[in-house]
This record gives sequence, structure tokens and C-alpha cells, in this order.
Amino acid sequence: MALSFLDLAREEAAEGYQATDEARIRDAAERAWLAALHGIDHAMSRRGLIPEPGPMAQASRHSFLEAAGRHDLSEELLVFADWLHERIFNFGTIPDRAEMELLIDEVGRFVRTLSPEG
Repeated sequence: MALSFLDLAREEAAEGYQATDEARIRDAAERAWLAALHGIDHAMSRRGLIPEPGPMAQASRHSFLEAAGRHDLSEELLVFADWLHERIFNFGTIPDRAEMELLIDEVGRFVRTLSPEG
């Protein structure tokens, strides 16, 4: 599921920048954010865990990463939340195309790191 969201994020970003469509770029950011969430949720589920429901979900995701000794991934998740979900999607702060592509690539690396093969 995470990789599907990531593919959709890449498509929407490319189309959004091509057409100068900020709504599509914002949607691409949210898809990338969802890819990161699905990646971590899948990693948690492989260990019999699920994020807490509601507003505590993020805290449980960070706790999972910290307990696994992956403070680096917890920090990356904070960056994705800030940039992809808050700044770009919610507030409409549109980065240039290269920055957006880099963010999506970083989410891809994050998801691969969390996968069983990563």
C-alpha cells in the first residue's frame, strides 16, 4: 500500500508541476505522507502492533521507532509530518519541483528501510 501511495504521489506531483496546479501538488504531498504512514504501520503490524487510535497514533509510531533504536527514522517522520502534511498539504507552501521530488524520494527510502527486505 505504501508503494502505491508513493507511485501516486510521484504521478500527481509531475502532473501538478506540469500544469502549475497547486491542488495536485498539495495532494501529492499528502499521498507521500500517507506512504510514510503506511510504511511504518506495516512495520508495526509485522510485530503484532498497531498505532494507537486517534491523536495518539503519531506518538505510538514514534515510540515504536525509538524502541527499535531508530531515532533517525523517528526524526525523519517528524520532517515528513512538518513538510508534507502541514506545510505543503495543509498550508499550501509549494516547494520547487526539485525539493518536492527529493521529499518523495526520501519517503521512498524511508519506506524501503521499514520493509522486510530493507
